Amino acid sequence: NDSWPFRVLLPMFMAIQHEDKTEWQNKFEKEFCVKIFNNESELTEWDIVQWDNLAKLGEGRGLLGMNEDYLTSKKMFVYVSQAPLLEYIAHQSKILQKLYRNYNTGTGTTSRTWESVRNMCSGIDAIFGEDSNKVVYSVLHSRSLEGQSGVKLMQRMSQSSGCHPTAALDMEPEYIKAILRPLGMLKFPIVVITDGQNFDVIRRLVNDEEIGPQLRLVPGNATWLGGDVTLAVMSNVFIGNPASSFSGFITKSRLALGFGHSYNFRAKNEEGEWVNTCGDTCVFDRKIMGSMS
Repeated sequence: NDSWPFRVLLPMFMAIQHEDKTEWQNKFEKEFCVKIFNNESELTEWDIVQWDNLAKLGEGRGLLGMNEDYLTSKKMFVYVSQAPLLEYIAHQSKILQKLYRNYNTGTGTTSRTWESVRNMCSGIDAIFGEDSNKVVYSVLHSRSLEGQSGVKLMQRMSQSSGCHPTAALDMEPEYIKAILRPLGMLKFPIVVITDGQNFDVIRRLVNDEEIGPQLRLVPGNATWLGGDVTLAVMSNVFIGNPASSFSGFITKSRLALGFGHSYNFRAKNEEGEWVNTCGDTCVFDRKIMGSMS
């Protein structure tokens, strides 16, 4: 149980509460209908399915491309379900709901290093303190996606979804206000979570006379993956980047938990007005999102 899925999940969800992991393992297997193997000797009574075309995934990756464990993990990571869309949404939503029923509150440890976990609500608490359970706010996810690579990725997303090819990267004040003004949200706090690669976005928002006074940045000591996820999932309005798997996870989580007002796919219509080009469920659609679905 030291594989990459646990290294991603356990810092945020289903932390191990006791040194004896048996109770935790039984609960995890029951919740997600999976079987956890702790060592290869446990595989003797199981049929091992061999992946096809693993070598193709390793092309151009040097020694890493010859590592079977890496290739198998990558094959799982980029797997695209062929289930009908509504069935897939229902299944994914059920999994997400189970995760959030077991979010970490600051007690317990991870499996890899036995490192203590953090509270998933630490970001909200750091910004809003005692008001965190009743505050009204919006979250913007500013993600540059590594410069020109991000531009190309957004262009592909634009072709599949009809969204603007750069608006979600640039996060211009006009773009943000076109979403928040009709909702009456410009008078409430606007929190920015970011990869920190494009400070021009922050500068433009800070200098805007309507957005600037409401802008909030997460304190450095409270910025981490789980804290940012919770901030965005629990917001009244979320504005994300459709080419970002992080924005996609947040939008899927919001949908699974019954929250609306997630804005990822936007473009201007013939009248020059910003409109949605794709609904919330588009983040689950393999025809639009590919392996990020």
